[in-house]
Amino acid sequence: MPDTNPLLRGDSLIAYDLITLEHLQAAVDQTLESADDAVLEQIIKRQQRAPTWDDLVLAVEQLEARLQSAAYAMLPLYGRGPEWLAEVARLLDHVDGWFKRKQRNPQLYALYQRLADSDLGRNLAQDKQLTLQKRLSEYRLAGVLLDDPTRQRLAQLEQTIDRLEGEFKANLQYSVSQRGVHLDDPQRLLGVPALDRALMAAQAQRAGLQGWLIACQEVPCKAVLKYAKDRALREQVYRGYHGRGADADPQLDNGEVLQGLAEARHERAKLLGYADSVALKLAENHLQSGQGVEAFLADLQAKVTPLMDAQWQQLQGLAKAQGLEQIEPWDVAFLRQLLQGEVPALDEDTVRAFFPLDRVMGALVALTQQLFGVTLSPVTSVQAWHPSVLTFEVSEDHATLGHLYVDAVARDSKEDSSIYTTFVCNRRIDAEGVYHGPIAMVFSDTPQGVDGAPPLLDHLALRKLFHEFGHALHHLLVRTNNHLLSDTRRLGRVGNEVTSKLLERWVWSAEFLAEISADYRTGGKLPASALQAVLQRLRGDAVGEIAEGLSRALFDLDLHRNVQDGRTLQARAAHSHRQVQARPLADFERPVHAFLHLVSGYDATFYAYLWSDAHAVDLFTRFEQEGLRNGLTGRAFRERFIASGVSRTLAQNFADFMGRPLSLAAYQRRNGLDGAGP
Repeated sequence: MPDTNPLLRGDSLIAYDLITLEHLQAAVDQTLESADDAVLEQIIKRQQRAPTWDDLVLAVEQLEARLQSAAYAMLPLYGRGPEWLAEVARLLDHVDGWFKRKQRNPQLYALYQRLADSDLGRNLAQDKQLTLQKRLSEYRLAGVLLDDPTRQRLAQLEQTIDRLEGEFKANLQYSVSQRGVHLDDPQRLLGVPALDRALMAAQAQRAGLQGWLIACQEVPCKAVLKYAKDRALREQVYRGYHGRGADADPQLDNGEVLQGLAEARHERAKLLGYADSVALKLAENHLQSGQGVEAFLADLQAKVTPLMDAQWQQLQGLAKAQGLEQIEPWDVAFLRQLLQGEVPALDEDTVRAFFPLDRVMGALVALTQQLFGVTLSPVTSVQAWHPSVLTFEVSEDHATLGHLYVDAVARDSKEDSSIYTTFVCNRRIDAEGVYHGPIAMVFSDTPQGVDGAPPLLDHLALRKLFHEFGHALHHLLVRTNNHLLSDTRRLGRVGNEVTSKLLERWVWSAEFLAEISADYRTGGKLPASALQAVLQRLRGDAVGEIAEGLSRALFDLDLHRNVQDGRTLQARAAHSHRQVQARPLADFERPVHAFLHLVSGYDATFYAYLWSDAHAVDLFTRFEQEGLRNGLTGRAFRERFIASGVSRTLAQNFADFMGRPLSLAAYQRRNGLDGAGP
């Protein structure tokens, strides 16, 4: 089968359309054989006499790279059905276990330490010495120096954490599936943009229903809450969306799951010698202390809270004018939209028509070429896992750097809110001198086209796609040549988010959006002046978005720092909400029961989204000054910020590109936190 199985041919690009379930099962079996601990033990045995760079470091990296590539290359196949999902899960569980056991292997750690301390190690090139030091640090953070009983307890805790994270996701998925709202009366959707109504109708049709189905997902729910004139419908949708993950059945309620997770993480941190999960995450993210972040969050809270109080007073005045005696939670987004009514702007349906997906992807390809001198060429020789998935060869000076997949369109076989980027392969050169290019997969949730229209992007969809594309570019454009230093995930949550947050800034430029706009029916463009009014209205939501993110960041830090202080999860959520928002949480609201980031690697680090955005806005000021398509600026950013991979810190990269440390002035000005408005 190796000669016919697309997953076992060793091709850079896999012919996903030719894969059968039998192919997947055979590939999983073969991968698991290579992940057997005996393979690693053979390397350790051979290196006992005198560990070397090629036969220890690169040999282990070769194993890691193969397992990473196999696991992530098969990941998109989970949506084909339960049997496929079971096979992918079997592989991921085994590979994850292999990596954790490797990180706590005392013999392997001792070999790395011997190499680092040897004359050979001290004379290695700087990048290789840095790799050794990072490896040793990772092993220590994984608990390699603990005694056997403690390592066993650590392994038990990690199994508990994995199980609870899985339960959280499963509970949330089930909850979402049960909370859709089906309508058969079009009058109830008055005020909701036509395209959103069409998407709801298509959702109902796929479910075998007449009328409209408001899925319990971000895009349709926010459309109803912002625009629907039917207050009872807004209440129904709000209660459903803001109760996700909560259930009267304790087995299905994410409150106890999250509490158990935080407690297990706390014990894990204590075993590893840290005061709490926050301190451990600071170490894992290469931050000496959280003082800079804490000061930033405190300053942000001091600036945002008065603005939210003032907005609340405005909303109360508007509510009275609308005949509402009391503002309920489901009125807030609707009233905010009315509050900005005096801002002249095109409606959302009109704007979306000018940003069809193929046009937006073409703009991203062109921007990549202009800024970084890198060409993205469509690949048609092999089929990806779905016909809507785009595949690109990434090249520079006619040499292939790597490959990129873009799976941008939502569909039933994708998980809800599938917005992430996966790194299948890291850039590296192996012991034989063979170059292995990076491969990235971008996933987003752009709504499918309806009524004969192609997939169309509103501003939020643009932000999501540009954000994930930024993650991919960061990974694809490094110039480091070993597996570890090319793994941009190892920059930590803040460092890993900055480039993606930076690319988002382009969709806040009216001039850039005007250039890339094209009505899918006529090809006509939108003028920058009209788009400026649209962006002005959207910026009016900036403080509210920051307040929501800040409330979540404060809850995350509180939970993972003070989990043993006896307070309930809901009390923490209410406190963090009230620290920023003027409106208290309603009794039924359970915002943290659906806080998916806390089971997706952002536990104790959710602040990274805010902190990285502050860096990104400041970085963007140089592009604003020198030109949004200026190739010299783009290449400088690549060489001074991206190229070094994990070799340098965020602060070093930032100062090298900007010529100075971070300034928060642009971030505060852009978000109306300087007293001058957005």
